[in-house]
Amino acid sequence: MDLGINKVIKDGNGNTLIYTALIAAMLANAIPTVADGIYFSLQQKWKQQLNEGKITPEQYWSRVVGHYYTITAGYYAIVLATMLALNKNSFSKNSKILLGLVGGGVVVGVAMKNIQKDKELAELKNNKS
Repeated sequence: MDLGINKVIKDGNGNTLIYTALIAAMLANAIPTVADGIYFSLQQKWKQQLNEGKITPEQYWSRVVGHYYTITAGYYAIVLATMLALNKNSFSKNSKILLGLVGGGVVVGVAMKNIQKDKELAELKNNKS
């Protein structure tokens, strides 16, 4: 499988590749995805388990840290695998597929974050009562 990376570097555009990767990383961290919703849901579950004494602080933090890095990476691996499986060689088609996959993830991710926030607000209200 040739992604064309070697050609970009040989043509003297390696810095462009680095800049593109950094911009992509910045956007990937700024845009909510399905992975974010899953992560926040799990984090809330683990926090509750910690507060109830079902897990130790070490277990809580190892789960939080470990999943923080793996869930989002897994989401983007699925996006990449989907694009490679569809095997479109056209930039126009690939960009439309990518925008569709990420856009769908954004919608679901935002919805899941909003649900998470509403649950946290409800919990705060219940604790004040």
